[in-house]
Amino acid sequence: MLSRIIGAILSGAGAFILFYGMNDPNMAWVWFFIGLLVISIGFNMMAAGREPKAPKPPPPTITEVRCNNPNCDFKDIRDFQKGDYVLKPLDTKCPKCGSMMTIEGVYIVKEEEEKEKSDI
Repeated sequence: MLSRIIGAILSGAGAFILFYGMNDPNMAWVWFFIGLLVISIGFNMMAAGREPKAPKPPPPTITEVRCNNPNCDFKDIRDFQKGDYVLKPLDTKCPKCGSMMTIEGVYIVKEEEEKEKSDI
């Protein structure tokens, strides 16, 4: 809180130096840069000490696995594993008919916003 107050004071002082330092034609550029420097230090102090937002974890990703046998309708949804891609043949066999299985889709699960949930 104290750094924000000091930052506001420095920003105001920098603005004062910036605008009223222009009255001296010989030193106008020097006062201009000093004023900008003091303003930028003030703004940095006002922004300092804030907690950075924690990054959101990536959304969950799932893999859809289907049996290769056209007569079998077995489908399995599992968590995404590194190396999964669409149409990748798998070494696992279908638990229903024993045929080979293939990855048919990789999907990101969209999470609903809390606002939308509360409106329902």
